Amino acid sequence: MSERVFEGVLAVWKHGIDVHDPVEVGTVFAEDTLFQGAHPEPTRGRASVVEYYDGQPAGLRVDYEIIDARRSADDVITGYAAADFTYADGEVARRHVTMVLERQGDRWLVGHYHVSLKPE
Repeated sequence: MSERVFEGVLAVWKHGIDVHDPVEVGTVFAEDTLFQGAHPEPTRGRASVVEYYDGQPAGLRVDYEIIDARRSADDVITGYAAADFTYADGEVARRHVTMVLERQGDRWLVGHYHVSLKPE
């Protein structure tokens, strides 16, 4: 169940990145999300996520592999994935992505997002 939920959130996140639609990416983030992308300082809120992805270059794509997803409480799932971000010029940034998903009503939204370097 946890992996299926995580996969569903990742699928929307990936599609939004692949088609450069930052608003779509933002739909899977909570209004008060804590977001730590590739910038050194974290931000808070869905609007900051949309702004972050709007600033990413056109042609960016992401592929991922789920490493783990587990329910830590009834309404919380922590997911961990390896993600390869490929730029239009072919350069690949390999990262690990952690998302803490929170059930809000009938939806699962990212309450916390953290990206880190993936060791070679």
